[in-house]
Amino acid sequence: MSLLPSLRVKYGEVVGVEVFVEFPEIDDNEKTYFDADEAASQTVLSSNGTNFSSGQYVVLGRQGVEKTEIARVSGAPTSTAITVAAATTFAHSRGDLIRFIPYNQIVVERSTDAGVNFSALSAVDIRADALETYLQRSTDASTDVYRFRFYNSADVTYSAYSDSVTATGYADNTVYSIKFRALEAMGEKKGGLITDSFLNNSLNEARRIVDKDPRILRWSFRTKFDSDIGDCIPGRWSVASPSDLRNPDQNENILAIRIGRQNYNLTYQDINTFNQNYTNVAHSTLSSQITTASTSIVLTSSGDFAESGSVDIAAESISALIDPAAYTSNTESTKTLGTVTGIGVTHASGRDVWQGATYGTPTAYTVHDGNVYFDVPFSDSLAGENIKMDYYQTLQAVDSDADTLDETEYDFYVSYLKYKIKYLKKNGEIDRNADVDYQDFVQGVNSLVVKETSGQLVHFIPDFDGLLSTTG
Repeated sequence: MSLLPSLRVKYGEVVGVEVFVEFPEIDDNEKTYFDADEAASQTVLSSNGTNFSSGQYVVLGRQGVEKTEIARVSGAPTSTAITVAAATTFAHSRGDLIRFIPYNQIVVERSTDAGVNFSALSAVDIRADALETYLQRSTDASTDVYRFRFYNSADVTYSAYSDSVTATGYADNTVYSIKFRALEAMGEKKGGLITDSFLNNSLNEARRIVDKDPRILRWSFRTKFDSDIGDCIPGRWSVASPSDLRNPDQNENILAIRIGRQNYNLTYQDINTFNQNYTNVAHSTLSSQITTASTSIVLTSSGDFAESGSVDIAAESISALIDPAAYTSNTESTKTLGTVTGIGVTHASGRDVWQGATYGTPTAYTVHDGNVYFDVPFSDSLAGENIKMDYYQTLQAVDSDADTLDETEYDFYVSYLKYKIKYLKKNGEIDRNADVDYQDFVQGVNSLVVKETSGQLVHFIPDFDGLLSTTG
């Protein structure tokens, strides 16, 4: 279960660093209610506890409300009672909420070397009667970095880490800053309907609107230049496309691909043209691992290989070479090359196997199935050289406070979140065309469109094919 750990910090000359840890989102957790009024100092609570277990922590009351507290279940709960390990501090009324929470404490960690190494501070109890747990660090520096985990002191288990935050706080283009400005402007706080998930989803919704604006084919701020997407490994002919490449099965978002020191741009070929580069070449992959002691090679398909001869097996790494091996038989029904000799090293399943290929430096490429393929397998001399790509990124969704937006302008997202908060509170009964915040968002997008420039020179190459010649 994810608790979306979230914290914020403030730095001031008088108080030093103030750390605020948000109460976790537990609204979807198992819950029940008090069946009767309970005085303070009780260990047996009147409630249906059949969906709870011994050793679990529960929140008694609604988080952020005065006299709400956390207790630990002791013994097996029944349909009429929940026993807790320590007497309650406060009285609770019939109908008050009881909800499961997997952690009871917070462990904040501090780094004094820009987030490289962290040291844990003493664990503190989660404040159930507040929306944040407060920790003051009067002697810490403005350059210190903080993170935290929720902690179950009984089971000695932890949640995932929160984002790391510098003592001076989040930058203006972070998810946290956008959400904070929207909430502050609306006089709202997170809690109830307005959750982190709602705000994050609304921000991603707005960013998708901008990303898909029909007036802009590709936003310049999502261009990546000189990105290293892999290394040349002898005998291989492909590399995985970047995970953030927009439309990875097409070339329309690839500006250029370059190989190693040559640094010239490869030519794109459609798949039909590209396939002609491998005319009279047999290619398959290893169906299972082989070693120097192997006397047979099982391929994913052996039908295109000669009945006897030799094959080249692609290298395992940039420090190895193409590995030739001889064989005397080809059993197509089992996809097996037999009486194999000369295997130089161990090769993993899936490794490329060639017959009749010419190895060299690629001059062309194609893309499909999430991979970039080259017109010749890499030669031994290219081992270790970088494969560089310039390309347009797809929109990367944000899901944590420290995530930064890549847009060059982002203030209008505050207006969109304000509009969505109103939309939520009015159950969708709002005219966005009349809403000032939504219109501010639209104007902000329009401004971004007007300012957009690709920064790329456009080259026109005349095509003289088909032009009629004239004679005097």
